[in-house]
Amino acid sequence: MRVSKNFNHLRNKKVLITAGPTREYWDPVRFLSNASSGQMGIALALEAVRHGAAVTLILGPIPGSVPKPRRSLQVVQVTSALEMDEKVRAYLPGTRVFVGSAAVADFRPAVFQKQKIKDKPAVSQLKLVRNPDIIAKVAKRGPHRPSVVIGFALETQDVMDHAADKLRRKGLDWIVANRETNLGAPEGSATLLSRWGERIPFGQMSKARLAKKLWQALLDRPAL
Repeated sequence: MRVSKNFNHLRNKKVLITAGPTREYWDPVRFLSNASSGQMGIALALEAVRHGAAVTLILGPIPGSVPKPRRSLQVVQVTSALEMDEKVRAYLPGTRVFVGSAAVADFRPAVFQKQKIKDKPAVSQLKLVRNPDIIAKVAKRGPHRPSVVIGFALETQDVMDHAADKLRRKGLDWIVANRETNLGAPEGSATLLSRWGERIPFGQMSKARLAKKLWQALLDRPAL
């Protein structure tokens, strides 16, 4: 596949990106979450802005600094998966490209306790309910579906098989397959898979450079 160096395809396009983890609180001090730093999604957002896109970044709680909003970058901070789902629905109309790089928690506690739980059996018997599948909802055919929907698959084994399955099940156009070693790290490697059967591997590099490489590969597609 030829990689285009022409980023004009992004100019004035509306790009919506989710990044970072979500936190699912079961009392005021405890929550379910993961080690996502949001660095990859932030790098993708900044690279898109650099080439003329109008970017909305919906960002979960991250350990590092939050990028400052600017004329072409709107940053919307959220905490939970439900909040992220609400903001995605609000900002989705008119979106040309959606990138779901957030590590959204699959489950949340069924009940939020207003006071810190002191009873250990109550913690051990914690009941969970499934969170909305945000990217599957975005990818569903409808009037607000973006031209391109890109997901991420972070796996610990059989990475390519699981990523390809997620690509198909959720109706995505592209998916970025990567391993758990990328979580919170300044560098990463990945493989870009498309629904047309393409596989484009990227070796270990900084996440800023990886973001540039990913956009270069994606922008070679006329659908953008």
